[in-house]
Amino acid sequence: MMCNEIIEVLKQLEKERSIPFPELMAALEGAIANAYRKHRHLPSSARIRAQWAPEAPNCFRVFVEKEVVGIVTDENTQISVEEARKMDPNLEVGDTVSIEMSLEEMGRVAVQNAFQILTQRLRELEREHAMRDLQAHVGDVITARVERFQGNTVILSYGRVEVILPYRHQIEGEHYAIGDNLKVLILEVQVPQREGGREPRLRDMKVIASRTDKRLVARLLAQESPEVANGEVEIKAIARAPGERTKIAVHSRNPLIDAVGACLGQRGMRIQAISNELAGEHIDVVEWSSDPEKFIRAALSPARVNRVIITDKENKRAVVVVPNNQLRQAVGRGGVNVRLAEELTGWTLEVHSEEEIAKQERSARRGA
Repeated sequence: MMCNEIIEVLKQLEKERSIPFPELMAALEGAIANAYRKHRHLPSSARIRAQWAPEAPNCFRVFVEKEVVGIVTDENTQISVEEARKMDPNLEVGDTVSIEMSLEEMGRVAVQNAFQILTQRLRELEREHAMRDLQAHVGDVITARVERFQGNTVILSYGRVEVILPYRHQIEGEHYAIGDNLKVLILEVQVPQREGGREPRLRDMKVIASRTDKRLVARLLAQESPEVANGEVEIKAIARAPGERTKIAVHSRNPLIDAVGACLGQRGMRIQAISNELAGEHIDVVEWSSDPEKFIRAALSPARVNRVIITDKENKRAVVVVPNNQLRQAVGRGGVNVRLAEELTGWTLEVHSEEEIAKQERSARRGA
């Protein structure tokens, strides 16, 4: 295989596999170095490197790092101080020197064999490239395929990379089947610490994903709403009970754009698409306000609010009064609506019906 043919093959692989050319060349150089190691039966401790050299007969040059010694006991890894000083008179015993070795004895077959090794490594290269890409996109959303199950853990595939969806990051009550495509948030890429100077192996790295993180809803909203994606509509706060309800407070930076409408879409289609993706989770989009009374009213939607009474501004405490027939909706099943409203606004809310407030007032008058 001529040098220009090697270049063409690598360029084709770069195009087909989306692996940068420099990475492919580095992998091929590594394969050449390994081929030389095997040919000369050198130990794994021997430090060998190959370098692309189109002017060379076999398109590569190979260098072995040798230790300068007084008496040579291993010609493959050592060089006498006398021979070393012919290259550099300043070399001393204990120094190391890089010596170019001949590839002629290996011939072009070695290059072809190295290409076979490279082909075997392509999958690993693809995974490495995908893993680095995922490390740069922690907090972003990807679409991954359900591959298999390990107990309660769902194993997803994203290209050549396995993505782990732990049970605690799954939406309660949601069922998965092999082949399903799921949108998940990349929570973290766990890389083990280096041991003894050795780089961590790719198979030891883990990509952890989540379906319950509230950032997932925010990212999905940005995908559905161009106004959110381009920053004209800002997500000011978000509170979530995964699989049950999410509340999002939004604010428009453009006075001509309705923030809530931009998120809901025509006939609510944008927000419905997100709800469908999240197993039917209810999503309330409300207008953010710097006025706590207005914000609290909005946060308790879909319930109607009659009055908001600020009882402790410093500690952010308020009493909310709703119509008698709105109390259950304001509180929500298991208290979820008021709990999310508190998380969204940062206020502690005490919700009462008009009837309850009237009873309290009558009781207070009798006590007086």
